Amino acid sequence: MSVPTIAVAAQAVKRIRNHDCWVFRDELLRPDGAVPLDSARGAALSKVEWAVQPGDVVEVVDPRGAFVAYAFANPVSHIALRVVSTSREVPVDRGLVEARLTRAIARRAALAGTNARRLVFSEADALPGLIVDQYADSLVLQIRSAGMERFRAAIVEGLQRQLAPKGILERSDKEFREDEGLPPVTEVLAGEVPGRILIEEDGLKFWVDPHRGLKTGFYLDQRTTRRRLRGVMRSGAQVLDAFSYTGSLGIVAAAQGAQVVCVEAQEPFVELARENAKLNGVERRLEFVAGDAFYWLDAKTHEAARWDWVLLDPPALAKAKPGILKARQALHHLLVRAFALAKDDGQVLLSLCTYHLLNLVEEIARIAAGEEGCRVQVRDQWLQAEDHPWILQVPPTRYLTSWLFARDARSAAWPTSTRR
Repeated sequence: MSVPTIAVAAQAVKRIRNHDCWVFRDELLRPDGAVPLDSARGAALSKVEWAVQPGDVVEVVDPRGAFVAYAFANPVSHIALRVVSTSREVPVDRGLVEARLTRAIARRAALAGTNARRLVFSEADALPGLIVDQYADSLVLQIRSAGMERFRAAIVEGLQRQLAPKGILERSDKEFREDEGLPPVTEVLAGEVPGRILIEEDGLKFWVDPHRGLKTGFYLDQRTTRRRLRGVMRSGAQVLDAFSYTGSLGIVAAAQGAQVVCVEAQEPFVELARENAKLNGVERRLEFVAGDAFYWLDAKTHEAARWDWVLLDPPALAKAKPGILKARQALHHLLVRAFALAKDDGQVLLSLCTYHLLNLVEEIARIAAGEEGCRVQVRDQWLQAEDHPWILQVPPTRYLTSWLFARDARSAAWPTSTRR
């Protein structure tokens, strides 16, 4: 297979050979077809004339011209190269995509207790830019890279052949495709996908809106959190579920006998959460509030309200590094309020999907606890559900982490709160 060649800087070569799969624009050396490779300089060039189109498969070489990998290239994206194969004998073609699709689906076959799961998780399944979620007998896919865009037909045919779904919906939203120079797409690609899909998980049922819901309609990655919560929630507990979306965490708590207040900003999601509560026969244990959780938490703090549990599952607080400072401030604010609203020995469950903040959470929590004047235990920590695997050498595949904090009853013997 004859493909264009692009040389990359030494640090990018090292990462690729250690199984990372992203190369950034400032790590490119002069591409094939422009000027001769200047290996003596060895410096990455921030501006190059590309000889490729978005989505082209290219051969990645080191500064000396030796083969490193095959990758999807995109001259308009911050992620200039997405590695697909590191073997010269394994070119990127329809056969490779279909084989990896088959392997990804097979890996999820043993997942029990639910008919909703993630079948393909992008780079974690060596299919960069492809997400496929299953909801009962329907599939929802997202294409996030220009390279994978070219294999849409092969992907749809492979899914139909292997799973025979009643329908396949594409939910390639703007936020994922803008940097790739691709337009947003919401379109049924095969069969029929209803406006509501009924799924089951561990004996509970939930309606999913695949056309308009967040992500692809349901927080599949929070399955582990729901199962952990089920194991520790006690009947009669008073629970605050902030950022409740369609109510899955609150409903799990209510199913264990807790009394729950769910706060969600978007009215359509509140209504769907009400329906989910009725579906599971727990509507009398749930109160729903349509409002901004940040402001609502502020108001309840000033009222000195207290709960046994405070559940925080905020949306991504930053999409990129430039937003880290504001995201950090937002998380600090949330945790100060959460610790204030938790009773002595009360618990705060934080689930965070802001990748750039994950390594800062414990520091932020310490500062927030200090501001509230309470001693805090860390009782547990876990990652996203197992069908969203974390690849050690691809850090962004670990994007969701949950912490279970507890406000230590001994806080009462410690210095008073600095909160005003």
